[in-house]
Amino acid sequence: MKTNEKSQTIKIDIRSLGYGRSPAKAREDGGDQRDYFAALDYRFLFEHAYDAILLADGAGRVLAANSRATRFFGFVEEGLAGMPLQALVAGVNENLLSDIRDVIAEGRYMRIQAFAIHKDETFTAVEIVAMGNSIKGKEPVCYLVRDIQTRWQAEQKLLSAYHAMDNTDSGIGIVNMNGAVLYANRMMTRLLAGGDEQEVVGQLLDTWFDRKTVIGPMFEKIGKGEAWSGEQRVFHQGAEGWLMISAVPDINEEDELCGMVISIRDTAERRRAEMAEKQAERTKALVDNMAAASHALGQPATVLLTSIEILKMDNGSDESMRREMLDLCYSAVIQLREQLNKMNVVGKGLDDGAVSEG
Repeated sequence: MKTNEKSQTIKIDIRSLGYGRSPAKAREDGGDQRDYFAALDYRFLFEHAYDAILLADGAGRVLAANSRATRFFGFVEEGLAGMPLQALVAGVNENLLSDIRDVIAEGRYMRIQAFAIHKDETFTAVEIVAMGNSIKGKEPVCYLVRDIQTRWQAEQKLLSAYHAMDNTDSGIGIVNMNGAVLYANRMMTRLLAGGDEQEVVGQLLDTWFDRKTVIGPMFEKIGKGEAWSGEQRVFHQGAEGWLMISAVPDINEEDELCGMVISIRDTAERRRAEMAEKQAERTKALVDNMAAASHALGQPATVLLTSIEILKMDNGSDESMRREMLDLCYSAVIQLREQLNKMNVVGKGLDDGAVSEG
C-alpha cells in the first residue's frame, strides 16, 4: 500500500487579523450577526466544508456525502452512497459503531483518529468527528472528516526522534537560559543522578558542574549563538569519573534563543585507556633506554675489567704499560659515570610524566 501525500499545512499569523476587538466594535463593523445566519446557504456549507462530510445510518452505511468527500476518497464517478464505512475508514467495526450510537444518544460527540482508505488503496491519516444530525433521533450520523496526514507524519518524526534521543548512549538534555534542566533522557539521569529523574529535571546545572570552568564559558558561547564543549572531573557515590559536555543553542520558531541542548558522555573509560597507553609507552621507552644503556655500559665495563686483570698480573716490570692500563681504567670510569647520569635523567623524566598523569 502507498501513502497519500497530497495534504498541505499552511501557517497563518492571526495577530494581524483583528482578533480581540470589543463586542461593541464588532457590532459597529459587522452589524447584527443574526442577519448573517439568516442569509447563510447551508447547502453550500455542506458541500464544501471539511475534507469530507458523510451521513450514515446506525449500521455504518453511507446515505449521503458532500462533493468534497467524493473527491477526497476518489469515488467521483460512482459516488459514496450505499458504501459501508468499513470500506472508507480503516478499523471501523460493529463495536465502534455501537459506541458511536451510545455517545450520540447522550447528546455528545466522538472524536476518532484513523486512516482513510482511498479508491487507489492509498491511506491518509484523518481525524473524524462523529455527531448526531438531529435532536429527535440518533440517525443519521454525521461524520466530519479532516485530513491530518501532514500532522501525523510530523508526529511520527517527533516520536522517532524522541525514541532515538531517549535510547542513545549519550546523555541528552534541554536547559533553559536560567540553567534549569527541562528535559533529560535516561542516560543523562543515569550519569548525573544514578537514574533518578526527579534529581535531574528542574535542577540547576551548577548542581553538578563548576560555574567558573564549565557553566560560565558555556553560557557565554551560547549567548553568542555558538556551540561549546568541555570536560570536567566528577565524583558520584565515591567514584571518580570524567564527563565530556557539549552544548548548542536552542532556537524557537521566532528565531529567539530560549535555551540550549546539552550532550554528556562518560569519558572515564577513554581516559583510563589513554593513561594505560601512555604508561605502556613509558614502559617501552624505559626498556629501550635500559637496553641502550646496557649496551653503552658494556664497552667501558669490559675495558675496565680487562685492565684491572692485567694490572693484577703485572709484576711492575713495565711501567709504561702500567700507566697505559691506569689511563684506560680512568677513561672507562668516566664513561660509566656519564652513562649513569643519562640513565638517571631519563628515569626522572619518566617518573615526572607518570606523576603528572595521575
